Amino acid sequence: MFPDQQEDWLKEVSDICTTTLDILNDKVETEGRISTADQVMTDLCMGYLYLLSICNSEGLFRKTNFIDENKTLH
Repeated sequence: MFPDQQEDWLKEVSDICTTTLDILNDKVETEGRISTADQVMTDLCMGYLYLLSICNSEGLFRKTNFIDENKTLH
């Protein structure tokens, strides 16, 4: 995968997560409660966005072959 494609893919998933969180937030405000499935999806989206922000702040995406490297994030 080329670096541009990696960035496009990561951005697209980020956009989907953000939109999903907006929809789930509206649903909670309307219904006044959150289902277990919606909570799991919220946690998944928040986790992805958190890891993405950590990777960005650590500069992992500036390297051309970042997926080929073994890296542990804490």
